[in-house]
Amino acid sequence: MYGEFELIEKIAARFTRPDGVTLGIGDDAAVLDPGRFDMVTTDTMVEGVHFDRRWSSAFDIGWKLIAVNLSDVAAMGGGPGVFFMNLTIPRDTEESFLDELLDGIHAACSELVPDSFDVGVGGGDVTATDGPLVLSVTMMGECSPAGPVLRSGAVPGDRVAVLGHLGLAAAGLALLRGDLEGAVPEDYPALLQAHRRPIARVHEGAMLGLYGVPSALMDVSDGLAQDLQKILRASGAGAWVEAHSLPRHPELERLEREHGADVLSYILSGGDDYELVITVPPARMPKLWELARRYEWDVYDLGEVRGAEEGLRLIGPDGSPLALDVRGWDHFAGAAG
Repeated sequence: MYGEFELIEKIAARFTRPDGVTLGIGDDAAVLDPGRFDMVTTDTMVEGVHFDRRWSSAFDIGWKLIAVNLSDVAAMGGGPGVFFMNLTIPRDTEESFLDELLDGIHAACSELVPDSFDVGVGGGDVTATDGPLVLSVTMMGECSPAGPVLRSGAVPGDRVAVLGHLGLAAAGLALLRGDLEGAVPEDYPALLQAHRRPIARVHEGAMLGLYGVPSALMDVSDGLAQDLQKILRASGAGAWVEAHSLPRHPELERLEREHGADVLSYILSGGDDYELVITVPPARMPKLWELARRYEWDVYDLGEVRGAEEGLRLIGPDGSPLALDVRGWDHFAGAAG
């Protein structure tokens, strides 16, 4: 394993100082350009909770570490910038693992972020441990000129929409765990990819914020039902979601057809997808469809925001309500919080 200062030097050499940083790695604190960043988010990933080395490579782990933070900035309609990284590393970690971890972090910064944003390391901390691998990133961002898009802006009459497919990451994890008898994980590459290397919707979030499309916005990290419920609680509203409008990826449909997978459960409660769920005033829906056509986004209109007294309902094709489990991931209660 590298020594502390050798690892810091490797990080500093791999990541150039990002735009908006006056002083980066090498002193007791970083110095940011005055008035540059007005948004901050942080996420921690713990071995055995957020990732398992049996199923994810060091590259995958580094990629996901950045993706989840990028997603939080996108979920506020902003653009990402410099980040600060804390690495708590088991003492027996091989140098090749650390090199690959940094490769994954660097690749995510390059491949998930449009050229209009400059994302890189501004500093952080490294330490050794006798416990599990713990990785933490604090990312700075910039709100759109219209300000941040909050969870609390949904009102009755707004449409509920989602960008991208849901349930893939949860299904991928189920395959890797062997939860589906007879299913061969490698037969479902999109599901495995969604679990290992999620795609943060950086461009989509920034464009939605720039054009002021959503009334409320967040990323789907804990399951659609639970995360939409967070929007509704913050907004003092309810919603009807049409079951037949939920997107179903072809690999999910095949997993259901061939192995009896509970696809609806993955879609509603799986989490870890980092797609965007939004509420949109009807007058702004044409702008959403225009952006979707221009940038080839997958957008699905799922239903309508209603009054708070109606709660969150899943509606079947005949208009009758279906049973809906709004539980999703909860770190203090387990997978079904």
